[in-house]
Amino acid sequence: MGKFGGFNGGGMGNMQNLMKQAQKMQAEMLKKQEEVSVKEFEASAGGGAVIIKCTGDKLIKEVIIKPEVMADGDVEMLQDLIKVATNEAIGKAESAMQADLGQFNMPGLM
Repeated sequence: MGKFGGFNGGGMGNMQNLMKQAQKMQAEMLKKQEEVSVKEFEASAGGGAVIIKCTGDKLIKEVIIKPEVMADGDVEMLQDLIKVATNEAIGKAESAMQADLGQFNMPGLM
């Protein structure tokens, strides 16, 4: 056996190369995350009666409620429409993030 238990020191170059590749992949992943985080996603409920806009990092940017929704005073319906539209907008943002980061195919990271 060689000086390094049979590896003859050849593993260090491979390890350095692997580390460089990992750093490059990490930088690419961060860039993709940032790109998605600034995108806006929109969803509506009740035929457009409620519209929610959020960013890719799931921050609500805008809530639009058409005045006609409040005409009959049904607060529970309005709450349900807001909930549905918000969940859909956030779902779109999560799907976009997973789609963009899925190209890295790293089990356990998402």
